[in-house]
Amino acid sequence: MPYDLLTTSGINNLVNTYKTTQYQKKLSPLSTKKSYYQAIDNAYSVISSKLSSFFSVVSSLKNSDTSSVFSAMKATSSNSNFVEVSANSSANESVNSIRVNQLAKNDLVLSEDKTSNSSSSLITEAGTHTFVITSGDGSGGTLKSKINVTFDNSDFVNGSISNQTVITKIQNAINSNKAIITSNSVNKNDSISAGSFTLNLNGNNTTISYSAGTYDEVLSSVISQINNLSGVNAEKVNDGENNIKLKITLNDTSKYISVGNDVTGNLISNLNISSNGEKEVGASGFFNASSFSPASGLSQLSITTKNSGYDYRITSLSDETGSLALSSIGLNLGSSRTSFVQNNNGTDTPGFVYSTSQLNAKFEFNGIQVERNSNTISDLISGVTFSLKSAMQNTDSTVAVTVSKDTSVAKSKIEDFVTKFNDLYSYLKTNLSNTKTTRGNLAGDVTATSLRNLLNNIAYKTVDNIDADKINSLSKIGITFNIDSGLSISNSSLLESSIKDKPEQVAALFNSSNGIATSLYNSLTGYLGSTGYIQASRNTLSSSITSINDRITNSQTLIDKQAEALRNNYVKMQMQLVSVLNLQNSFSSYLSTFNNNI
Repeated sequence: MPYDLLTTSGINNLVNTYKTTQYQKKLSPLSTKKSYYQAIDNAYSVISSKLSSFFSVVSSLKNSDTSSVFSAMKATSSNSNFVEVSANSSANESVNSIRVNQLAKNDLVLSEDKTSNSSSSLITEAGTHTFVITSGDGSGGTLKSKINVTFDNSDFVNGSISNQTVITKIQNAINSNKAIITSNSVNKNDSISAGSFTLNLNGNNTTISYSAGTYDEVLSSVISQINNLSGVNAEKVNDGENNIKLKITLNDTSKYISVGNDVTGNLISNLNISSNGEKEVGASGFFNASSFSPASGLSQLSITTKNSGYDYRITSLSDETGSLALSSIGLNLGSSRTSFVQNNNGTDTPGFVYSTSQLNAKFEFNGIQVERNSNTISDLISGVTFSLKSAMQNTDSTVAVTVSKDTSVAKSKIEDFVTKFNDLYSYLKTNLSNTKTTRGNLAGDVTATSLRNLLNNIAYKTVDNIDADKINSLSKIGITFNIDSGLSISNSSLLESSIKDKPEQVAALFNSSNGIATSLYNSLTGYLGSTGYIQASRNTLSSSITSINDRITNSQTLIDKQAEALRNNYVKMQMQLVSVLNLQNSFSSYLSTFNNNI
């Protein structure tokens, strides 16, 4: 062996050559098999995605209820500047006429216009003022909002508070108000007998029952039951050393709350919180308050209902006894409906901008005078929604509203069916095929082959139990199949006319008990999900890949161990060679000295 092979660099070359040779011999076949399995798994991943998309379309075409694409309806307006219209599948075909005479409005009340920097004449010291806004609930009842507005010491400058600050504080109090019911104070150690009462949350009645005990114990039980309900919070409030109160806050400002009288027992009457069916709401959910400056140096407040129409009108604005918040801006109107008057040369007359007769939408429908609270109307014709956009003049032509079948929905879905079918079919075909130079990733795979054959059969399928003179195959609606390219809409006009003229037959082709979509849905279900054929195949592949990874790791560890042993042997040989060379040098030196002495 040449000496240079046993140098450090030579040994490194020998070990690296050994490792490379062993890697190629033992690891490369495993890596190749791993790549093969990974390619199949990746192909299955793509198939799963494409199949899910196709299955979604199939599910839509399978539906035979009112959500069926073959039941789709449409509504058209002859003039969408006045009336927009839409329809769902529950609508019936019809032709209607409509004239918009008046749009619905949100009730609106305006305060006096106050000099912004002037001192309030009524709010003269810090404290909390309470006022109540009542309004219609949309169905003949009333809603009540109790609002507290607190004027703090910091709001006063030199002993007075400005009109601007008063208006802003009232605005903020309205816009942040939640429905809160607070009871009278009771001694927590006093006893009360068992009973029950009803809590009404936006029309949903819940019976709250309690056992006999002290008020402290009973309120704890009541609070626990109320807090199990969504959107409401109950708490116990301490009122001195031994007294407590029950406080109920409705967090959802779009809903109302009311507490009924005791069904049994005396808790609610003793707490004095029964609203006797009166609906308490948060003002922030039903009103918008806005402070603004109508002219330089002036401040004014507007309160607007969030719902339009007469049935949601403001019915009362009142300060509670001892409070002056609304009075300070001229809005302590009670139940009177004073009309707002803007005075250019003096203080405005606070009041309502619209009369009650101006609040509803008013229109003539098929010759009949109709009113609604809203400009969006969905209870006039089943399945049809009207959106009133503008009031019409006498010279404007009556709007014609036509409700008819919407064949475009079914056509679009069938076109999507063809597209998604081909997307899946083409991928399967490509990956199952072999050429002279390449082998498909899924060539010979049983699961992929069965899925492709299923698609082939469906494409040629004649639906059982549909007579031959009816539409019983895709070809009869202009869709043909080519084994190389998949489905194609070869006759678009035939497809469109079939959907338009024979919608029931086209629907039956897809969603009858043996229909194409029904059959596909039933068959494809077995391929999908965590227990489907595709996932089962992927699970097997994953196990095989894991096993190969383990074999690669073990083989690599063994090769590295053998290489290290080989290195150690070469190092021993290197040391032996060094010893021999040192001995040789010593002997040569001795001979040289001996020869020189002769």
